[in-house]
Amino acid sequence: MNKILTGTQAFEALMAGKKIMCRPAGDLLDFDDLDRFPATVFAMPGHEFCVKVEMMELSGIQFAKPLEIHDAQDGQNIFLVTPTCILQTEYNAADTELQDYILNGFVQTDEENAKLQLQAIADLFGRVVAHPMVKTKDTKPKKRRSTKTKNEVEQVDSPALEKQTEPEIIQPEENESIETDPVKLVEKFTAQISQFTNVNDVLAFRHVFLANGYLDQKDQQHLCKLCEDKLLELDPKQYAPKVEQPSNDLSVHALKKLQEEAEKLVGEKRQESDKEYQSLLADLLDRAAKATTPAEATALTGYTKTWTEEQRKPLIDAIHRRLNELNIQKPVEITEPPSLMVQIQNAPDLTTLDALEIDVSGRHPDIQPKLMGYVKKRRYELEHQNGAAS
Repeated sequence: MNKILTGTQAFEALMAGKKIMCRPAGDLLDFDDLDRFPATVFAMPGHEFCVKVEMMELSGIQFAKPLEIHDAQDGQNIFLVTPTCILQTEYNAADTELQDYILNGFVQTDEENAKLQLQAIADLFGRVVAHPMVKTKDTKPKKRRSTKTKNEVEQVDSPALEKQTEPEIIQPEENESIETDPVKLVEKFTAQISQFTNVNDVLAFRHVFLANGYLDQKDQQHLCKLCEDKLLELDPKQYAPKVEQPSNDLSVHALKKLQEEAEKLVGEKRQESDKEYQSLLADLLDRAAKATTPAEATALTGYTKTWTEEQRKPLIDAIHRRLNELNIQKPVEITEPPSLMVQIQNAPDLTTLDALEIDVSGRHPDIQPKLMGYVKKRRYELEHQNGAAS
């Protein structure tokens, strides 16, 4: 849920480069872009604002862009995306591990987008994460694991203790420089993968090199293949590729060809639809410019019932301009707001509502946003009535 901002907070966020959205205060409708409101909306009462969440897409799954380091605040609730689960914690600027998570793009500000990001990453490698588990991360600083001496290793002669000993992932000492050479990193990670004797260690290790900022996609894919080979070596029954029995079904090549043909057909239909829209829009714009009466101009909206609001905007603007030209000799008489508001609330159909929306442009600029709020609300009611009826 978006955090509600005051006009002052929204203006400051806008100056900081954020994308701001607005709606009438208390309205049940979604927030809309600022270009739908006057420039003085920040100083006008009766409006509320929020920051527009920027989205991204990975493997066909959409989720919010990961948290940036300059947007993180101490004490802020954050969600870390890890291969096995989602870790919930509070941001602490002094915690370098949390900073690494953010810099590498594995932090979200809400649980839902964290789950979507984990699902997208898993899908990219052909895996499925149906219901990621959410855990609370321990905020206590972790102790650095010390390197065991040869004598300490020789003292571990009990089979039970040997079973409890986990494979150690090589970590750089405090005085050791961080390796940035991709070739050496691949060699280092390859050696570590070859040493693993447990499936869970291999699965957990993939996050280590995937989160490394010095490897390109090709290197990461190579290491992922090594992990898959290691999993096959450790548990052939679980990770052996399934051999499909021959059948009379279409081959993979044939299915791929059919998919390409279907995508091509969809693209051609979309282009044809765009051409039809552009042709009809050009005709309506020409008719709007030549309309001799307000009724003739507003009637053109009847051709746009199936259009989106973005598609209708050029025609609505053209009708506004023509109405202003027709009313130069006869100024539009400003009616009291309650009269037009009642007409909007009782509009029987979308065509009537479109005509009333055009009438809103003749009202005083200070009351136009409020009237547009009633127009949006009535359009929402009429569209859902039509959907229920169908």
